[in-house]
Amino acid sequence: MLDAIRERAQGWLAKVILALITIPFMLWGMESYFNNTGGGDVLASVDGYKVTRPEFDRALKSQQQEMRASMGAAYDPAMFNDPKIRQSILDGIINQHLIINAATKAGMVVTDAEMAKIIGSLPAFQENGQFSQTRYEQALRQQGMSIGQFENQLRQELLINDVRSVFQASSIFPSNVAARFLQAYEQKREISTVKLTPEQFLGQVHVGAADIQNWYNAHKADYTLPEQARFQYVVLSQDALASQIKISDAEIKQYYDQNLAKYSEPEQRRASHILIAVKASDSVQQRAAAKARAEAIYQQVKANPASFVEIAKRESNDTGSALQGGDLGWFSRKAMVKPFADAAFAMRNGAISQPVLSEFGYHIIELTGIKPGRTRSLEEVKTEIERSLQEQKAGKRFADAAETFSNRVYEQSDSLKPVSDALKLQITDSGWISRKGGGNNGLLGNPKMLQALFSGDVLKNKRNTEAIEVSPNTLVSARLLEYKPAALQPLNTVHAAIEQQLKRSQAVALAEKQGKQNLVELRAGKEPGVKWSAFQLITRQQATGLSPALLEPVFSAAEQNFPAYAGAEDADGSYTLARVTRVIAPPPADAAKIKALQGQLSQLTAQADFTAYLASLQSKAKIEIRSASLDKVAE
Repeated sequence: MLDAIRERAQGWLAKVILALITIPFMLWGMESYFNNTGGGDVLASVDGYKVTRPEFDRALKSQQQEMRASMGAAYDPAMFNDPKIRQSILDGIINQHLIINAATKAGMVVTDAEMAKIIGSLPAFQENGQFSQTRYEQALRQQGMSIGQFENQLRQELLINDVRSVFQASSIFPSNVAARFLQAYEQKREISTVKLTPEQFLGQVHVGAADIQNWYNAHKADYTLPEQARFQYVVLSQDALASQIKISDAEIKQYYDQNLAKYSEPEQRRASHILIAVKASDSVQQRAAAKARAEAIYQQVKANPASFVEIAKRESNDTGSALQGGDLGWFSRKAMVKPFADAAFAMRNGAISQPVLSEFGYHIIELTGIKPGRTRSLEEVKTEIERSLQEQKAGKRFADAAETFSNRVYEQSDSLKPVSDALKLQITDSGWISRKGGGNNGLLGNPKMLQALFSGDVLKNKRNTEAIEVSPNTLVSARLLEYKPAALQPLNTVHAAIEQQLKRSQAVALAEKQGKQNLVELRAGKEPGVKWSAFQLITRQQATGLSPALLEPVFSAAEQNFPAYAGAEDADGSYTLARVTRVIAPPPADAAKIKALQGQLSQLTAQADFTAYLASLQSKAKIEIRSASLDKVAE
């Protein structure tokens, strides 16, 4: 419910709207939903709607920006070269169109009044706490968006969320089922095991020269080295330019003074709460009962403040914070809905409020901490400002340098030295690279880069590649150093590897055969002479050394059949037998734990229902995906 409290003020809705005004195509070009002319390469069609290359590229760029922001220095642009990632982005676009179509046909709408209320409540569009049409238009204009584009995109996102909320509201998981689930999940079982490894059977296998020759002849493609090449390349990067730019202390001080508000941190408070939920659809009697319950709980915690944590765990309808005794952590005034924020920021530390009514219900609030607002000093933000000013100046330099870079590598295509000398760029030698990449050359692994590297112009004509943007504000050009055509490795080179592979394959088969035979005998009441390990207690969460394939039959074995036996293959080719001899039931779960699990299982059920609904939409729709166009690198 902490997430729910924040939703309307600064949760998904605020994030969506802020994203829409900072990333114009956050919703993956949804404005084209209203003006689908079919321009550009068509990657897919959904009931006649055409998903074009520009729409996909906007979606891709949006995802790249999100990942870069969340991963920081760990972000690798090459991750988006993965065909599975690209397909998932296309699937996301298709699913959005399916949901919007279905919602529209079902008569679901987001009214103008709802839109006006939501947009008017966003701080990004307010001045002195009131909606400002001028600020609204200005914010959109700065991002190159019209009001129509923004509101169409927002309307679609709200519509998709409304469809999801139908499933969330209808998913209820009974408490008795959750309790039984916990009992089964936390149960312990006593087992002993025996592992039959392939190594135990290697002495029984034989691989002859004919076997190796036959395998080699039948699998020559596996032993053919792909064509490979090494390249020289130069990189023009805005980040590299930024690191070379010197910023004076005077410039930093001037920027700090002009942007002081940016470095001011608002007052924060920490609180715990007990929520007695009230829904918009509740009757007058239900609302009165919720209020009476909240008043009774308030009297309890007022009389005994030390009981707040335990009562929150037991009584609060906010499953997210109940497990933490109602703790909501630190938050600013704008992070919470207004009635909650007004109450929390008017309280003294340690105080407990009377029930406060918000759109979510009645909150009994305990204030547990206060952090006064403060302005970060110049010394604290000096490095941050320096980097920001470097990036600003580097952006201008990069624009000029990019034109020089592109012209030099094209006009003087027989060498990279002219562009290296002109822009003081280092020429680097790559490792061996195939058409699929490799060689630890991340920049050269970009699909468009690989396409250029293995083009006839580079391999045959020995020219530079054109300037290629491998990631935002990073250009690369390369030329051939050395080339190796595809070649079949001779048998004597791979003989030992094939022999080892065939021997192990036979040993794995023998281990499995022996294990299954032992299992049959054990279940028939016979003792095959295996040496069991010492007894150990395992749970579903802690079952070291047990494969998932074996875990399920171990925990599904009926007690009346003990000792029960199970067996399964392991990932390393071994076969493991397990003997189950005892069950130890966990203590009954407390109410707070059951309640928290109810919430989690309800969410999982809602997600499963929504996924099934989406699958039904997909099965009824006419969807055509042009994989060749998706794999093709955009120009």
